Amino acid sequence: MKVSVEWIGDFADLPKGLSDSAIAERVTLGICEVEGHVRTGEIFAQTTVAEITAVEPHPNADKLQLASVNLGGGKSAKVVCGAPNCRAGIKAPYAATGTTLPAGFTLEAKKIRGILSEGMLCAEDELGLSENHEGIMELPPDAPPGAPLSQILGPKAAEDLILDIDNKSLTHRPDCWGHYGLAREFAAVFASPFKDKFNTAWAESLKAKIAADGGKAPVSIHVDKDSANRGFLGLSLDKVQVSTSPPWMQRRLEAAGMRPINTIVDISNYAMLETGIPNHIFDRSTIRGGKIVVRRAGKAMNFTTLDGQTRKIIPTDTMVCDSERESAIAGIMGGLESSVTEHTTQIMVEVANWTDAEVRGTSTRLSLRTDASLRYEKSLDSQRLETCLLRIYELFLQLCPGVKAVGGIQADNMPAPQDIIIQTSPVRLSRILGEPIDIKGMKTILESLGFRVEPINQPGTSERSFTHKIHVPTWRSTKDIECEADIAEELGRIIGYDKIVPLSPIHGILPIRLSPGKTLFRRACDFMVLRGRALEVFTYPLIGASLLSKAKWPVLNEQLTLANALSPEHERMRPSLIPSLLAAAGENRKEHKAFRIFEYGRAYQPLKTEEYSRDLHQLGIVFHCEKENPFLEVASLIEDMLRFLGISAQLQKSSPQDSHPLIPADWPGCHPHEYLSVQSAGKVLGAIVSIHPQIAQAFKLKGRSTLAILDFTDLMATAMPRKHIFRPLNRYPGASFEVTIMMPATAYTADAIEAVRKLKIKEMRSAGVLGIFDMGEKGKAVSLQIDFRDEEKTLSPEFIHEAEQKIIEGLKKAGYPLR
Repeated sequence: MKVSVEWIGDFADLPKGLSDSAIAERVTLGICEVEGHVRTGEIFAQTTVAEITAVEPHPNADKLQLASVNLGGGKSAKVVCGAPNCRAGIKAPYAATGTTLPAGFTLEAKKIRGILSEGMLCAEDELGLSENHEGIMELPPDAPPGAPLSQILGPKAAEDLILDIDNKSLTHRPDCWGHYGLAREFAAVFASPFKDKFNTAWAESLKAKIAADGGKAPVSIHVDKDSANRGFLGLSLDKVQVSTSPPWMQRRLEAAGMRPINTIVDISNYAMLETGIPNHIFDRSTIRGGKIVVRRAGKAMNFTTLDGQTRKIIPTDTMVCDSERESAIAGIMGGLESSVTEHTTQIMVEVANWTDAEVRGTSTRLSLRTDASLRYEKSLDSQRLETCLLRIYELFLQLCPGVKAVGGIQADNMPAPQDIIIQTSPVRLSRILGEPIDIKGMKTILESLGFRVEPINQPGTSERSFTHKIHVPTWRSTKDIECEADIAEELGRIIGYDKIVPLSPIHGILPIRLSPGKTLFRRACDFMVLRGRALEVFTYPLIGASLLSKAKWPVLNEQLTLANALSPEHERMRPSLIPSLLAAAGENRKEHKAFRIFEYGRAYQPLKTEEYSRDLHQLGIVFHCEKENPFLEVASLIEDMLRFLGISAQLQKSSPQDSHPLIPADWPGCHPHEYLSVQSAGKVLGAIVSIHPQIAQAFKLKGRSTLAILDFTDLMATAMPRKHIFRPLNRYPGASFEVTIMMPATAYTADAIEAVRKLKIKEMRSAGVLGIFDMGEKGKAVSLQIDFRDEEKTLSPEFIHEAEQKIIEGLKKAGYPLR
């Protein structure tokens, strides 16, 4: 949202001498986040009128022209211009070299396609006047060359500071979506008086004028109680004139990011930007039956909105209708058939309030976000509707002097004001805030924000301990201020959090006791970082069909697709971590030839029960190397990690065709010969696979990639606190035996290890693969390491020799001779 500080000045004066950055910083700390700021108006004193005297084609570019311009006072210049309306005889704004434009860049004399351009002829958006970039801005024919642009534009060239406010920081502040409400905040933050132009005297004066016009109301209003309405006001006006708005109104609308249209539309938008309350203006000649009815649609239908688009309405949507048809989608946008035109002379002004949740739901479903819906979603104050209506009437009196109100203000379903009272004391607020608060300071700050402070004297207590009734203003009571802590926050932000001295709390700090399941997760991540030397990544739990298609993942989770996704890339809950990890690996491969990444996250399995879906806690790992195959390293790492976590597991050979709960059998991403299944307690815990070259190519993973996926869902649910059993260091030395055998190229090394284990040598503690060597047509040479140890005695040389021979013979019988 764009905020004009000059407009704020109608209601609050800022201290003199503050820099633009200081204002933006104070607003950020005390009110809401300022994303950026720009000073307008200064450019108009630096920019002059230029008369284009001649235009010739650019010798080196078809779409560029070389314009000769008269700058007045006998000065001239050559400017390269690409605007389609650049022609001899017109006058346009000229920015000389050295001029800094509102966008922040400074013009320099430079060659464009070989021709030196001495400055620039400017479009409206380049001067910050509007977003129009269709061509250079054409000035009046009588504008004298060399005159400053501020002299030509008049009020439109007034200097202003525009703040770009982050909408997210105003989500909880419906009162700050207009300059009037923001001005109250500015006044409190900068300790200046708030000039309430829309006070009771102002309102009574305009209502008296409306009543004096008299007449019978040409349009009646009825609101169904089951609709989403929270108050409806209407006012009929005659003798309205459609024309161009005055420059001061156009300038403020453009400063706030809106394009001026005509008096009716501009007054509507101006009142919304000022009061923060949306409104809608109907051409009264299109209202059939002289009646406005607010009701549910009651049936599905197509409805054409002001932008010419056809929207699909469902029976529960609230609509503003006349006696025969629907005229507007409540709180979002009006209909095309009842919109004002250049011939409109009779109007009905609607100022209403709508249930925030319903407006948000309808707007999201229709993918139709408007300035009105953004404000209604924040839960507006129905007591401010009259202020907006009267302001619209006042603006019509200014811009259309002959306008006449007919039949007075019509109202229906207006709620009674909600009086929220919070009891607190300066002592309690000081404890919450950590900053001493006195009664005078509390009262001054809260009253500057519109609160009413009422002390309750208690005999025998100090003045600072007196309980006070804090009456919350209606514009802060919809969803904002609810408890004592909210009052403390109001004081803190106005005092300035940066002025509160930070102190550590004086109490004992105890370690957080994690659940066994959370401990398991933490230990797994710690192991991957410290032992696996891998980097943890975080991917979105919502993915799109395009990524699943790219990964050729067969489970699409159609049942878990969002009804109103923010983007196609995040439209459904992911069925597995694997597609997301492949995408992350592809991004890492752009920068690194070798990397190790892992993610501990959730995948989602659709269910046909009321629970809808089941969360799957998965650990996904991808190791990539440009030349070496990391398959064995990953397998060894998984074994070590499971042993570290106290999980008894075995790696067993498998193939892509086998049924697997974590990797579908029809997923083509598995290498046919490098596939291990991780088994624990008779259940499949995970899988280790080399990524198939076709899938690797899809994600531009040039080299060798190994993927591991482990399912910790059941382990997280059943994990128990780990018992540490003391085992003394072995007093007796062990022995290791290394042997290299020959195996067919397609054989699994797990088969050789299994052949060794089947010998059931009691003293054998482990058997693993040291390395694999490609021997071409002869197959592959596999080096194994077998470790022996006896807990009660030193192994004799005779036993070691006998065990080695037994292993060699066992491998030969299994078909794996020595190399």
